[in-house]
Amino acid sequence: MGYATVTSIPCTSAAFAKLAVAILRAGRAVQFRARGTSMSPLVRDGDIVLVWPLNPRKVRLGDVVLFTDGPGHVFLHRVVRKRRSRAGIGFTVQGDRLSQPDGVIPEAQVHGLVMAIDRQGVRIAVHGSLARMLGWSMLVRSR
Repeated sequence: MGYATVTSIPCTSAAFAKLAVAILRAGRAVQFRARGTSMSPLVRDGDIVLVWPLNPRKVRLGDVVLFTDGPGHVFLHRVVRKRRSRAGIGFTVQGDRLSQPDGVIPEAQVHGLVMAIDRQGVRIAVHGSLARMLGWSMLVRSR
């Protein structure tokens, strides 16, 4: 008896949020099809995104992270500010196409780091020099 290769599992947003967070917390990467335009042109609607688990304390300004902001909601947005307090680290995140930040996200709600994007069969390294320059330009724009 052989094993089937699963390329896609349809699920609700809430189910995806739970599954993605559980996989990342277990120390494994997650790959999924992005929906929305808030991170365009870096991440476009329909791109396949590879997200690695991370230690929130190692997040840098300009990184694109997967975070939760409530039950059943996950987002990929760029870190535009990082603040430390007695309560821990808080990240201000913002979509590249959005005019305002989402607000401050506590470190416990930051789960993964976008490492690569597959677009029409081409892999784009998010930490390559061109992507880092785009990140820094978006970071400057948000200030």
